[in-house]
Amino acid sequence: MTKTHKVHCDCNAVTATMEGQPKVHAFCHCADCRELLQVPYHSVLAWDSEQVNITKGKGKVVEFQHPHKRMTRIFCQLCGDILYNTNAAGWKLVSQLMFMKCNDNNLPEGYQSNAHFFYDRRIVDIDDPLPKK
Repeated sequence: MTKTHKVHCDCNAVTATMEGQPKVHAFCHCADCRELLQVPYHSVLAWDSEQVNITKGKGKVVEFQHPHKRMTRIFCQLCGDILYNTNAAGWKLVSQLMFMKCNDNNLPEGYQSNAHFFYDRRIVDIDDPLPKK
């Protein structure tokens, strides 16, 4: 049986549903994520594009296309909460913080970050035992 997870915006107008397991669960330190999301690093759960769909409130979703990068930010037009973003590989990236907020402040077993990617591009040092790639 395929696992199904849901996240929703703060005002509950929009819901995104994820099917199956994420392909990546890690911290991303790339400049692209920092620029698109205005964060020092991004805690991601990454799914293939077809595994993540808006299942409630499609008419209330705004898609911001970055002007120079093949990345988008998908958010609720009413409350502004970001449901997910996309990267140049076409993956849909749900923030671990968003996932936890919508799922009793928990990540399922095996969804915790297991590495730092693009750590050589970081702007914040992270002192943890995870591999830094």
